[in-house]
Amino acid sequence: MFHPVNYPNRKVQSVLSFILCMFLFSCSDKKLHPDDVEYRKDENGTEVLYQIGDDENFGKDKRAFIVDSYPNGYDHFKIGFVNGLKDGNFTFWQDNGLKLLTGSFVKGKRNGLFSAYGKTEELVYQKEYLKGELDGIFKLYYPSSPSDVIRYFEKLKEEGKDPGELGVVNHLRLEANFVNGNPVGPYRNYYHPRGKTLSMDELLKEEGSFDQNGLLNDKQYSFYPQTHALVVNMPDNKRLDTIHPASSDGFSRAMDEAAKEILEIPSYRNPDNAPALVFAIDERGNEIVPIWSSHITKIAVRKMDGYLVEQTFDPTYEAFVFDAKNLAEETLLASDTSLDPNLSTYDREGTAIEIVGLDQAGTIIDILWSSNPSSNVIALDERIDHRRTKLLRNWNEGSASEARWLLSNGSRITIKDGSNQSASLPFIR
Repeated sequence: MFHPVNYPNRKVQSVLSFILCMFLFSCSDKKLHPDDVEYRKDENGTEVLYQIGDDENFGKDKRAFIVDSYPNGYDHFKIGFVNGLKDGNFTFWQDNGLKLLTGSFVKGKRNGLFSAYGKTEELVYQKEYLKGELDGIFKLYYPSSPSDVIRYFEKLKEEGKDPGELGVVNHLRLEANFVNGNPVGPYRNYYHPRGKTLSMDELLKEEGSFDQNGLLNDKQYSFYPQTHALVVNMPDNKRLDTIHPASSDGFSRAMDEAAKEILEIPSYRNPDNAPALVFAIDERGNEIVPIWSSHITKIAVRKMDGYLVEQTFDPTYEAFVFDAKNLAEETLLASDTSLDPNLSTYDREGTAIEIVGLDQAGTIIDILWSSNPSSNVIALDERIDHRRTKLLRNWNEGSASEARWLLSNGSRITIKDGSNQSASLPFIR
């Protein structure tokens, strides 16, 4: 005869099982100091952790932990092990309680997001892993400077907060993506803003792309930093003391200074008749490129047919902005090419109305503006803020087929197919 069995309530059973499991787990939560364990290699050469004097690997079938503390009582780290291999989430702390490193392991291999922190608990890097290989996001950040660290703890003291309660976000340095241990797709590298409010595009230092095999491919750009200030360099490479701000007013003053100072140099001290140059410099005082030359004695407008408009202007920033630009726009409006038999030539060659800089002999030595937006001309009023390419490489499956450098003297060097070509170009080209 069949006799029914009275089973306990499933909800109650689940709760009891959970409590029992938690009790057993807590009882088996083994913790040891690093001095009490050692690594031994198994038959495959894998390093496995053992308790000293024990033949059974550490954390046999149950997670156990290696823990350490600083002399001041703060936790140093806590790492879980299962069957002698790192397993689970872990954290390293600094001696003031701030995080130093977080991540996770699965069967001894890195898996998931790893994050490293600086002295103010600002992010230093973030890396994603899958089964021990880099896979996913890869981001590096600029760490806090010593002065940043001092200000951080001073602010904590002022506001009566504990370390970690004041969030710190530092600036991104590098971002890329990894697949199976190889970089894949685009990457970007950035300058430190150094207290300036700049967009990520303005801070861009380098960018390129990797193919599916982790090899550089296509174009790779390296950029000069943003202009911090303007200076005047004399023919003997002596830099004048005045530091002009990176503004239209500063540019105007620098141009005037270059014109004035070059006239005061006797010809015997400048036998080659070299010009005074206005240079854009970065925050560290390094020269980027020259953006104006004292050899420019007149500003003129060149028509589509290549001839100059008769009217010319003095070589000043104000004359360029208010006079030359107005004349160029008037000339452009008056240029009706609809019936011109050379229209196709204009389109093909990108012929445009241009504002040009003339030397004493009337020779064009610089193009200051172009009506053709596809030209490589950097307009005079855009030269301060323009992001300039320092180096351009063309890659094909990890091999560079061409490299072009824009040197700080305004010239270019091109290496292509084993050839080396150097050209002295207009100041900003």
